Amino acid sequence: MTLPGQTRHGALIIQGSGVHDRDGNMPAVGFKSTLYRRVARELAQRCGLATLRYDKRGHDRPAFYPHDYSIPQRLADAACALGVLRRELPGLPLYLVGHSEGALVAAKLAETEDVAGVVHLAAPFGNVFELGKARAARRATLPGGKAKGEQATRYYAQLEQLFKEGARLLPEDFVALAKPFHGAGYDGWESFEWLAGHWAGALESDPKVPMLVVQGGRDARLWPDNAQRWQKWCESRPNTTFRLIDHMGHDLNDARQKAFKVDDEVLDAICAWINARPQQVSGPPMDTDGRG
Repeated sequence: MTLPGQTRHGALIIQGSGVHDRDGNMPAVGFKSTLYRRVARELAQRCGLATLRYDKRGHDRPAFYPHDYSIPQRLADAACALGVLRRELPGLPLYLVGHSEGALVAAKLAETEDVAGVVHLAAPFGNVFELGKARAARRATLPGGKAKGEQATRYYAQLEQLFKEGARLLPEDFVALAKPFHGAGYDGWESFEWLAGHWAGALESDPKVPMLVVQGGRDARLWPDNAQRWQKWCESRPNTTFRLIDHMGHDLNDARQKAFKVDDEVLDAICAWINARPQQVSGPPMDTDGRG
């Protein structure tokens, strides 16, 4: 939990694809990040938003560990964390703040959970499996990327055939199949059931709660027209606000800068949208000590 001096509303932060800890690190693949901790502290200071972060299952496992997690498990874990937040902040409006795949999880969860809204940050338009296929195809056209791109394309084609056949692989069998493709489609933290769920559209959703959809103009990890797809989707939904931040990269940073910093414009957009929502507080705002 990260609590401001005076709590006006609360949010659950849901990480992007991977087996992150609560802050954004993935020790299994040597990925170090404090993205979600920074976001939590900034939102507490700027708009009185209390947030809960949680470690994903598997975050403490080594690379090539045979994971068995699935999309239903990820949704169940997020719902459980939301229940904790609801008990900690009774009477306050609660939001889901999702980043990348976490935004898709947040939107899907909002179909069944009672939340005040969803903040949807740098999400792919479509599923992660199809995005991986598209990135592999793009890589094969880049100078020096042809071999790895073609290898990744073979990896996704092999998986898709298994999905079409309705195959079920034990976690250790998936690792054995995928390990030769390490660095070319496979990173070492994925699970077969998770990828199969994405391929089947398990995170497709259309929540009826208010949404803020933020996309970056310098997000190289998504489809080239990803922002345009989301903008068109938002235009047909009166309770959805679309915001394009031209300089934003995938990690909510100013991609024009070498040093990493969560971009002020991103944080201000989130705060402005949340502050414009009804407070719906039962009783006076909570006074807390700013612990995190």
